[in-house]
Amino acid sequence: MTRKTEMVVLACGMALFWGSFAQAGTPQIVGIRPFGVQRGVSSEVTIGGSNLGGNPRLIGPFAFRIDPVDPKRSSALAWTFKLTVLPDVALGVYPVRVQTDEGLSNPFLFAVGQLPQFAEKEDNTTFEAAQALPAPPLVVEGETAGNDVDYFRFAGKKGQVVVVDAQCARIGSGVDPTIRLTTAAASRRFVASADDSPGLLTDARLVAELPEDTDYVVEISDSRYQGAGRPVYRLLIGPVPVADEVFPLGGREGETLGLELRGGTLGERRIAAASLVRLPGTFLCAPRLTTAMLGLPASGGPGLDVESLHQLVTGTLPELREPGDPSASPLRAVAPIVFNGRIDPPGDEDRFVLAVPAGQRLHIEMEASKYGSALDGVLQVQGMKGSVIASADDTTIEVPGQQAGQGGIALPDPALDLTVPGGTTEVSLVVRDLEGRGGVGFPYRIVVTPIVPGFDLQANQPQVSVPRGGTAALGVTAARKEYNGPIIVTVADPPAGLTVRPGTIAPGQNVGALSISAVPTAAFAAVPLKLIGRGQGPDGPIEVEATRELVFAKQSILPTSTLTQRGVAAAPALPTAVTFEAPSQPIEIAHGFGGTIPITVVRAKSGDAALQITPLLLPPGLAVPAASIAGKSALATVAVNTTLEASVGTMTIALQAKGKVAGGEQTIAIPAVTLNLVRPAELVLSTPAVQIKPGTTTEVKGKVERKGAFNEPVTVRLNGLPAGLKAEAVIVAPGASDFIMKIIADAKAAAGSATAHLVSAYQVGKKAYPTSPLALPVKVQAAR
Repeated sequence: MTRKTEMVVLACGMALFWGSFAQAGTPQIVGIRPFGVQRGVSSEVTIGGSNLGGNPRLIGPFAFRIDPVDPKRSSALAWTFKLTVLPDVALGVYPVRVQTDEGLSNPFLFAVGQLPQFAEKEDNTTFEAAQALPAPPLVVEGETAGNDVDYFRFAGKKGQVVVVDAQCARIGSGVDPTIRLTTAAASRRFVASADDSPGLLTDARLVAELPEDTDYVVEISDSRYQGAGRPVYRLLIGPVPVADEVFPLGGREGETLGLELRGGTLGERRIAAASLVRLPGTFLCAPRLTTAMLGLPASGGPGLDVESLHQLVTGTLPELREPGDPSASPLRAVAPIVFNGRIDPPGDEDRFVLAVPAGQRLHIEMEASKYGSALDGVLQVQGMKGSVIASADDTTIEVPGQQAGQGGIALPDPALDLTVPGGTTEVSLVVRDLEGRGGVGFPYRIVVTPIVPGFDLQANQPQVSVPRGGTAALGVTAARKEYNGPIIVTVADPPAGLTVRPGTIAPGQNVGALSISAVPTAAFAAVPLKLIGRGQGPDGPIEVEATRELVFAKQSILPTSTLTQRGVAAAPALPTAVTFEAPSQPIEIAHGFGGTIPITVVRAKSGDAALQITPLLLPPGLAVPAASIAGKSALATVAVNTTLEASVGTMTIALQAKGKVAGGEQTIAIPAVTLNLVRPAELVLSTPAVQIKPGTTTEVKGKVERKGAFNEPVTVRLNGLPAGLKAEAVIVAPGASDFIMKIIADAKAAAGSATAHLVSAYQVGKKAYPTSPLALPVKVQAAR
């Protein structure tokens, strides 16, 4: 922690609380110092941010012990404590949160290491003023904001193989590091340098054999000399084991996976095994691979773990690994399947065969760069005679907040959708590197799945704090894939004390909401909630788990440190002085018109403030004007207006109330409300079918069921009558509902049957409203 930060922390007093219902707000993390710790060693850690004063607890996916320090050293702006990460925790960078009595914070990246740690000491911004370090291996933490350049000196021996690893993006930093290793002599003999090392995105790592017994200097800076955002780094220096390749990149969750490690300081291929137990709330597994497990000699660093391993991805599909013999026949499989391979040697081209029926549709996606591979993959699909059916290079993703037409970000992992041509029973997947590279460090996965109607589901927020005795609302966004039906969103297996009010995304719509409520005595631990969406597809039920892409660092618009979170992290929070009750049954509203939602306000003694109710999330075509609730009032009515842009059907919306409650500004969620948008008018027949003889007249009786405020005239016509029959349209006047339509049969009408259709026509908002026809069986009897 810098001297400036220390002064801020010491100057801050404990946060003020406003009674038992006070909510200073959920905690927020803006920084952690140090950026990581050495496992097995008690280290003082300070988490900075806001609202950290309410009984803070550290939440992380690894085993640790917390020891308190003098409480006077902590405040609502900073929490200081002693942290000991248990010695058997796997090395890596993990998302951590702070839980207080007020709820759960945002995630923040925190490193778990195995080496002694040291902090940068200014002024080390010139070669001559390089900061002297103890004998490596070690980690030094520092900052390089703007055009700052930092220098560090250490003693080295001739023939010693050292690693210099600048961990920046991997710990959530905005620095794009470049590193340089020279001798400390005035001649500055160049040894090695690195910038944007393959497989590390924008981070840099070098492995070098030292040329002589002397002191060496490591130089680190932002390659653009504009270190911004959070311009921090962890610089690993010394003879530690690292691998340039771990193969495969992942496997099936719950299985034990055989691994091969190559390159870096390991020399020849090393074999190890890892149990694929995923980290809570992620798709990743953090393996621990020790030098003893790999059979490394003493020079490889006995007792140390392999450093800087990328976490392994876990999945549920069957997995196959390319044969080790290059002359072996290509692997053959059917979808869904995951192929694991690597491009080795340079210029290598791998091939896999899929058995496919003609017309089958497949999604084929490569996973390489995102999991630490140096591969810039090119994917090609070939037919049975070698003809190219499809190919893909980079994948372009949209940038949130960027306007349409401005393009996106090109990622090096290709993906494509394939429709198998007629007459084709198998296709070949051909993989190569764009620039013909290969060797150690070029592994990949190819995930092949059938394309079926469905959807992807994204949680709109990464975490939620649920007041005891109150409610929290969750928004979701669906990306539809040829499925246009309703989507029911809920939480699978909620913890004890938590109840769920599921939400519905209407047919054709993409946004929805649900709410979760906690009993007054809820005491569940911070937990990732499994948020799922369900639909009914043509081939059976659809069930999709919601995810959330967490971005910890980016350069310009390019995310450089991301994590896919499964579901939503949740924790209980203090009760609020105001809670709400809302209808649990759907509220019917005429499409194109408006309706109201009754809200009951439950107030504690300190909750008599006036409140303003506004929507949290609305699908297109809905509007909820702000509604005011007078102080001490126990009832409220919220208006909902709809346009024809809204979908007919069931949909769920979320509302929230804002006001100065219990002495502070608060936003309080209202239980989710489901609306049932119905057509303004529907035809109902009293006559289910018609039989008529030639030369006679019969009547069709029915009524117009009006909904809500709809009171326009409705014209009813009968289309598709058999030849020789006719019926004049009738107009149902405003305010009326019943109608009688006469069907007249010509004397020469031929006997037979047909299905006619009763069609209504009316206007909503001076526009013709689209209606659905109502079938009416008509039978013309034979003349006697």
